[in-house]
Amino acid sequence: MATNLRTHLITVPCHSIWKQHYVTKGEENLGQLPEHWYLAPFQYEGNDHLAFIRHSLLAVRELINDIESSVLVFSGSETKEEAGPISEASSYYYMTRKLLKWIESCEEIPKSLIHQDKGIVHICEQIIFGLSTRHGIDIETLFTKYIYTECFALDSFENLLFSIGRFHEVTGSYPSTITIFGFEFKRERFLNLHAKAIDYPANKIKYIGEDPKPSHDNVQKQEYFYQLYRMEAKNALELFRKDWYGTRDALMTKKLHRNPFKRSQKYQLPLYHLNVKHHIIEDDKRYFENRIQGKMPWSAEMQ
Repeated sequence: MATNLRTHLITVPCHSIWKQHYVTKGEENLGQLPEHWYLAPFQYEGNDHLAFIRHSLLAVRELINDIESSVLVFSGSETKEEAGPISEASSYYYMTRKLLKWIESCEEIPKSLIHQDKGIVHICEQIIFGLSTRHGIDIETLFTKYIYTECFALDSFENLLFSIGRFHEVTGSYPSTITIFGFEFKRERFLNLHAKAIDYPANKIKYIGEDPKPSHDNVQKQEYFYQLYRMEAKNALELFRKDWYGTRDALMTKKLHRNPFKRSQKYQLPLYHLNVKHHIIEDDKRYFENRIQGKMPWSAEMQ
């Protein structure tokens, strides 16, 4: 398989770390319960852990629909001190692989998984059937040859940018198209802020969003999503509109807090501020116009 034929980046921004060795009494740990994850307090109400699984599986399903042209990258660094030096990306990778291999081997499906979200099992079965009938490979081969991790990203901007860098490491080129699988409420952040900040063509990137599914009645759900989108605006959109590249407070402070093991990336990415240690961009618009716009390998003008 020639890697230079692979032009499509599929990426999953990761949001937590799976507790791979957590033992659930009487059932296999396939990530189906909140206690299988290192969750932040705000991630419990919406059953976010189930969304993590769905984002991963939907990305894998997308991969097998265009397997010879695509690379799937899970993106996320070692963000939680209590988890040790385990990246979000690698934990998603191993969780998704274990779940699919469990279904592939016809092991008994945990009742808690069916109770939590039976649609997850259906997606697994679609993937396994597609692999065997269309490509003649198993889950182990899929994960070994087509799925990768990006273990340095500390925020959503870096999820996108460093996934591009990881794609370049794997294939030797930059992606011609990108598909992102994540939370629907983050769509605007990725497409209207991050992609624009790096001059990635709008017609070459798409976002497949799926939001959390809280166990609420309709009135409670309405309030939940109102608060969810309000906090997205306050804690992300407003901050990235003021600091496109995350080089100043408060975004830089957030990244430092999420980097307890002091990891740093070394991808071949043609952005000036990545190649100058501790570079602070004082004027984002000027930086974009002088150093980014029309100058990136993926810019429309360079195609």
